[in-house]
Parts: sequence; structure tokens; C-alpha cells
Amino acid sequence: MLCITTISCSSSDNDPVLSDQYLNANVNGLEFNSDNNVASLNFTREIGPDGRVNLFVKANSADGDVMEFLIENYSGTGIYYIGDNLYNNSWIKYERPSTSEQWMVQPRGALNLNSNFIEVTLNEDNLIEGRISCRELKSAIDDIFGVVDGKFRLTYFP
Repeated sequence: MLCITTISCSSSDNDPVLSDQYLNANVNGLEFNSDNNVASLNFTREIGPDGRVNLFVKANSADGDVMEFLIENYSGTGIYYIGDNLYNNSWIKYERPSTSEQWMVQPRGALNLNSNFIEVTLNEDNLIEGRISCRELKSAIDDIFGVVDGKFRLTYFP
């Protein structure tokens, strides 16, 4: 019995790619890894009075770092730009409480209209998958820029 328990607890069970849900990214050279085996992930859909759908994602890493993003007016697979025009309220934020760092691309805050986006590559039932690519994460303290590249797989439970 002990042998079976030891085998079932192998390190491959904690691989974020094999997890049901994950959000993994490289943020300014630091790895952000969140999956439903080690930290909380939250994915919600909000339907406004006008029928528009907004997706909100919040993920925590085992180190206590937080990544959040909002896709405004979600309509399925495709590329959703962040801050590309005055009417787009989509955003992305990364926080590292251990060093009091916060990095963000705010709505209407991007300088390069094509370098900050969230791409949804799969939208089936209550599952979305995709990637994040931002080149203009702005530091809240130093007013300098950073980058984030990542991928996600999230499940929505109504």
C-alpha cells in the first residue's frame, strides 16, 4: 500500500502543464507558475446589461505573486489587444508583494498598439487556453517598462 502511495505522489503530478488549470509566465525574467495543484486560480465571466461578456482571471503563485487580467467584450477565440484604443478597458497586472512591485498595462495605457495582447486559442464549453504577450508592463514605482510572456489553461465553473 505504501508503494502505491509513493508512486502516485511522484513529481510529475505537480507539472503545471499536466494540471487541469494553469497560468505560467516569464515576467521580467522571473518565472510565475500557478496551477490548481499549488495555488488558487479564479476565472469568471460577467455579462453586462448590454450583453457584452468580460473575462476576469486572477492567479496566485506558490511564492505569493499575483497575475490578473481582464478581457473586455470577449467573443471567443482570437487576439485581444490591451490599451490599443480609448474605448478598450482590457488590462493586465502582475504584483510581487514580497518586493512591493506592481507592473501593469492599464486600459488606454499602451504606447505600441500591437505589442500587448492576450490570445485565446481554444474556447470549448467552460475551457479557455491561450497565451499572453506584453512588452509594455509599466512599473508603478519606477515608471520603467517590463515584459511578460506566458500561457494559460483555465476552466470556468458556473
